[in-house]
Amino acid sequence: MAGNYKYTAALDMQHRTRKERRFDETERDLPNVSSSSASTSTDKAFNILSYLGKKNPFPRSITDKDTLWLLDNTAYRNEKTGKWEAEFITAAFSQDSSCTVIDAVSAVARKIDLDENDPNYPTIEERIRPFLQDIKPGAQVNALHGDNTHLKLGPGGRNGISSDIKSLPGSDGVHHVSTTAKVPKGTDGILHMKTFFAEPQGWAVISDIDDTIKVTQTSDPIGILRTTFLDKPEPCAGMPELYKFIQSVIQDTSPWFYLSASPYNLYSFLREFSHQHYPHGTIILRDASWMSLPGLLTTLTLGTEDYKVDRMEKIHSWIPQRKMICIGDSTQSDPEAYGEIYRSFPGWVKVILIRKVEDIAAIGIEAKNEPERFEKAFKDVPRNVWHVFTDPVECNKLASPTRHFSSHPAARLYHPTMSAPKRQKSSKDVPYELIYWPGIPGRGEHIRLALEEAGATYTDTAQIEKGMDQVTAQIADSNIGDDLNPPPLAPPILRHGDLLISQTSNILLYLGPRLGLVPAEDDEEHPDALYKVNALALTALDGLSNEVHDTHHPIASGLYYEDQKEEAKRKAKDFVDNRLPKFLGYFERVLQGKASGEGPWLYGGQLTYADLVLFQCIDGVKFAFRKALSAAEKSGKYAHVFKLYGAVQERPRIQEYLASKRRQDYSMGIYRYYEELDFGPEGRD
Repeated sequence: MAGNYKYTAALDMQHRTRKERRFDETERDLPNVSSSSASTSTDKAFNILSYLGKKNPFPRSITDKDTLWLLDNTAYRNEKTGKWEAEFITAAFSQDSSCTVIDAVSAVARKIDLDENDPNYPTIEERIRPFLQDIKPGAQVNALHGDNTHLKLGPGGRNGISSDIKSLPGSDGVHHVSTTAKVPKGTDGILHMKTFFAEPQGWAVISDIDDTIKVTQTSDPIGILRTTFLDKPEPCAGMPELYKFIQSVIQDTSPWFYLSASPYNLYSFLREFSHQHYPHGTIILRDASWMSLPGLLTTLTLGTEDYKVDRMEKIHSWIPQRKMICIGDSTQSDPEAYGEIYRSFPGWVKVILIRKVEDIAAIGIEAKNEPERFEKAFKDVPRNVWHVFTDPVECNKLASPTRHFSSHPAARLYHPTMSAPKRQKSSKDVPYELIYWPGIPGRGEHIRLALEEAGATYTDTAQIEKGMDQVTAQIADSNIGDDLNPPPLAPPILRHGDLLISQTSNILLYLGPRLGLVPAEDDEEHPDALYKVNALALTALDGLSNEVHDTHHPIASGLYYEDQKEEAKRKAKDFVDNRLPKFLGYFERVLQGKASGEGPWLYGGQLTYADLVLFQCIDGVKFAFRKALSAAEKSGKYAHVFKLYGAVQERPRIQEYLASKRRQDYSMGIYRYYEELDFGPEGRD
């Protein structure tokens, strides 16, 4: 994004830094050698056609004289369709250069005072080459994703870069799936890439690169040239250890995004560095590619906040339900960019960590570390969300009871010595286990719907051989529990690692925060949301599940229905006439209230497990009392309730689940159909 920058305070510091550190003088002394995209008449023709972008009717293929880069990416579920997709980016250029490489190498060597006889001199030539190779506009790439998904990527634009959003099959539980370019022998570059599959819920990390995790000295033009073209890339002290710890807490299923103002020319260099020291992630760079050497200094020092906000908006469009940790430094515009993204998407960013860089060569001007700068950058951002640190070890103190972070999710995130309850030790890496009767949906269906909606990995005794044996073993009189868990009385039962719990509402109370089916714990607009959502779920279970069961077993659960049929008729008639309208009317009022928020959901303007419980209850009552529910829907009195029912039914994962064999038919469980109990508003007629 050139020219029109929004965040004037950060831009002013950038201009002051460039002036005081004499960037213009350094840029003038560097030769403006840049790669050519049209060295022959044929190349010129392809260059002209590349203006058409994706509409280019004559893309060209990658040859054995070309270099190709496939960039690692992150797959996400489309919010509307629920299907997997990802942005695939390629960069294509010639192995040859029409530029005079030796001139560029000599210019950089002179600037960093390196003699041509120095043994490190060839390193400059190796690293500078991606800035000088001729770009290949209009190129199209054939690739194979996984074992059998063929992709056609491109054609690329005038800068040799292509960007395509591609639909993908699922990953079958594997975090990474490889893609391989189908190119002639002799083509070099990065011909294999990885796609990380990120489910909608959970944590995620956005990290700056330069002077956050890698020493770059972005405020010193000579420092940039040395660290980019000569020095062995060094991680910032303590940051690999911090990132390793963060990854251990947020699990391997969490995506990482490395955001840099560098041009794509440095992708291979930065990819190799990040793989050596940090968790695997998607590196997102500036669209500008194959820039001149002066252009490198400009792109690292101007307009970085606009660029980063733009890229974070893209990440938000991919995973808007994730809880984000944003990590940056004080040398450029990370505080301003993170503050802006927090204000733009309330509730998305949970933690902001800013490394205060004190090396004058890296920071440029001391004003960048003034407290007033951070206060202004984080205007309207709660103080317990952002933290400025010098030593990464400081982040480990965030869980101290005396610190203001102790009430924030970050409190548990960054304390390396904290001991979690024993039941959580194995919960990170194991699926949920639902233990419930085979053959009937029953109360276990409320648990299944929550797991299905969240895309969670789980097993279900209703779907496995000898699953009944597991159920009966849990409720047997001989079972006295174990060291941690008392025995359950009845299913549904949930096992998660060492944890074993029962009771439908209790299981949902446990799953809700973990599956993202309640507003976040620190959501200031919805304090104590978990308990409000749970109250709604309990109400639905009381009136539209438990009472429905009692209509066909009004005297005793141990008696056959035929032994209490007459009492069942009286109970069912009262339920249809009095209890059903009472509960439908209650939820209609809830959905019209302000606490429900905009849209079809019961609380906070977002889907919660209470919505899934109400959906299942309505669905079961529709089966058991067909006349009554049909009349209720036609009456229009409960329009919001039936709108919620339809909205849940249309959720992509729920829709897929309802059509699958995992969804069991109603039979002899809670919801049963007896014609003699099917009362309408006017009786059974």
